[in-house]
Amino acid sequence: MKSTKSHQLSTPPPLNSKPQMKRLVCILLLTVSSMVFSPFLFAANELRVGILQYGTVNWEIQAIQERHLENAFNLSLSVVPLSSPQALLVALQGGKVDVILSDWLWVVRQKEMGRDYYFSPYSTNAGHLVVNNDAGIHALTDLKNKTLGVAGGRANKNWVLFRTYIKQTTGLVANQDYTVKFAAAPILNALMAQGELDGAINFWHYAAQLNAKGMPTLLTLQQLLANTGITQPVPMLGWVFSANFAQMHNATLKQFLAMSQEARKQLVRDDDLWQRLPAFQRYPNAAHDTLKTQYRQGAVVSTPADFSANMEAIYQRLKANQGSDNITGSFTHLPNDLLWSYEQH
Repeated sequence: MKSTKSHQLSTPPPLNSKPQMKRLVCILLLTVSSMVFSPFLFAANELRVGILQYGTVNWEIQAIQERHLENAFNLSLSVVPLSSPQALLVALQGGKVDVILSDWLWVVRQKEMGRDYYFSPYSTNAGHLVVNNDAGIHALTDLKNKTLGVAGGRANKNWVLFRTYIKQTTGLVANQDYTVKFAAAPILNALMAQGELDGAINFWHYAAQLNAKGMPTLLTLQQLLANTGITQPVPMLGWVFSANFAQMHNATLKQFLAMSQEARKQLVRDDDLWQRLPAFQRYPNAAHDTLKTQYRQGAVVSTPADFSANMEAIYQRLKANQGSDNITGSFTHLPNDLLWSYEQH
């Protein structure tokens, strides 16, 4: 009969033995270090930013990526490219994105309807009136019997302000003394190149491309405002986000706004950075210098100043001259909580 061999488990060395104590200390150190350096414990704050697919905001997004600013600000951006300004507004209202670039007048209208949003200044760039070389337009009075293209539609504040200024300074009335044709910005540039328009009020970066073809700017919106007493640049475009997002994700929002500002600072001071931005390089080389110069002139690169007085002046001017378009809504003055304030939030 075969004997059965007994298999006994070996007894581990006592905890007070040196080999066991060393092994235990190593395990504890590894566990603690893995917890301290775990990416899950220090995960970057996430923010979804909606941008126009071919908008100039892509320059800033690519600058952020090129300079690894997300790491520096412990922020993870989810960039959502969209095809139109209306798509941006729908995405923001539907909660598909957290922040977009938009117009402060839109924020005012939302507040009128009980929807609470904030505006953080981004750029003072706005519309430019560019004229064709062979149109014979050297002053606003020369617009008589000419054809003027306008981007943004009848209810765009650029057009309301330009139309009002032209009438007040020259007496010329739109569609009586000169013809107005509304069209999308790229179409206006094409019509200008074909000589089918004598002039065009277009967004600044489209105007810069016309300048590169030798067509001069007769008047910018900021010059128009300065001529009428608003001498300090006024932000026309800014980051827009809901009050609820600002409250629930205050730290993340502040990180994003600070990172955005830093990207603009680098674009203002660093020529080499522009060479590494595919979204900028797709513009004609002849327009590069003008685009950089005008971007830098309009970029808000410091902690936002109190623009409220000048914005209120523009708002009152729009209310007085908007006609039946009613682009300002029913408020008699701008809401006090329109501008996002670092100090108050």
